[in-house]
Amino acid sequence: MRKLILLVLVMMMALGVGIASAQVGDVDPSGQTIVYWHQYNSGGQLDTINALVEEFNNTNEWGITVEAVSQGSYGDIRDLMNAAIISGETPNLVAGFPNDALSYALDGVVVDINTYLNDEMWGFSEEELASFNQGILNVGVAEDGTRLQWTNQVSANVFVVNMTMLNELGFDSPPATLDEFRDVACAAAALDGVNGYPLKGDSSEFESFVTSLGGSIFIDGEWNFTNEASLTVLQLYQDLFNEGCLYIPDSRFGNTDDFALGINPMAVTSSAGLPFIAAGFEESGVEADWIVTTTPWADDNRTVQVFTPGISILVSTPEKQLASWLFIKFLAESESVARWTENTSYFPINLDANPLLVDFEANNARFAEANALLSDPDINTYAGFQFASYGPVRGIVSEMIANVTTGGMDVLEAAQAAEEAAAEVRADLD
Repeated sequence: MRKLILLVLVMMMALGVGIASAQVGDVDPSGQTIVYWHQYNSGGQLDTINALVEEFNNTNEWGITVEAVSQGSYGDIRDLMNAAIISGETPNLVAGFPNDALSYALDGVVVDINTYLNDEMWGFSEEELASFNQGILNVGVAEDGTRLQWTNQVSANVFVVNMTMLNELGFDSPPATLDEFRDVACAAAALDGVNGYPLKGDSSEFESFVTSLGGSIFIDGEWNFTNEASLTVLQLYQDLFNEGCLYIPDSRFGNTDDFALGINPMAVTSSAGLPFIAAGFEESGVEADWIVTTTPWADDNRTVQVFTPGISILVSTPEKQLASWLFIKFLAESESVARWTENTSYFPINLDANPLLVDFEANNARFAEANALLSDPDINTYAGFQFASYGPVRGIVSEMIANVTTGGMDVLEAAQAAEEAAAEVRADLD
């Protein structure tokens, strides 16, 4: 079967993106202090990034100091960056998704990482570079080869299924088609104390379903929600909601919280959330054999959506830019990557970390199942779109889903209204 290595329209440099280049030469990064804005706010992610920063600060030979600052969510960082670009007081490193990096590049504040990556003194050797998952790593590369960010963590939008509940309902396997999905959702909703499918209502969930039907929300250069696959998914959402087979949880992670309580049979989640689900089952005392798979699919369109946020180096001085790269390089080393994976359940981008993760995978079956989806040649990989308008359009998709479920709006009318709104955003931003 085909393998779609990142179903994306990579960074469109033809749109006039301005990238700052740099010559490394004899630049000396010694004694530099760099500021890194990130999105890790609590738990293992925050503890691990802080520990890695501390290790780098204590061991790097140049006396570089990284000041890591948690700035809330990606959306919060986006807002802060927009203000910082206007004031001229940007950090040296900033976390974000590829479309965020593109947006900052349009303002001319992003440094081409290839300058450092390919440098004979400061970069990776060919052998070292070959150890990275190239398809994932190159999500941040523009059409002209400019590298806007370094992908530093990888997760996937996966589908968790309570097989114990499904077996009790008479199903022998997780739903592989939309018809089977509907049957499971409605059968579960008929049980006492159990709901049907928990709809998150966000764009990632919608895109996972659409791409698994062979569709896309971007066709022929335009955001498109009136294509067959998109309308099929929207109609499914509406029908299941009206039939009482689908409900909308009242909190951000309510779908998986309820899954761990045995209140629903299946849910969409980031693979990074799998440890939280496992902990939820342990806390609730619910005994369930649950598995990790993909959303239902049609024909050979079985797909897993990957999330590939990264770190961008922002324009400053040659010394601070090089110091910033050296911290990124430290995070990319196999030992650092393995440590990050063990404590956060993000997939390793440096494949040399895999031998260091054998025991971790043996003790974390759900992570191993999710990781196997990414290496399955019969499963396509999808990574969204690299347009500045993609972020706002994702919000439009969420509104469209709300319109056809709780809003009771006609599916086609809702899709057409969303297309019009998305077209306006694209005209303004892309």
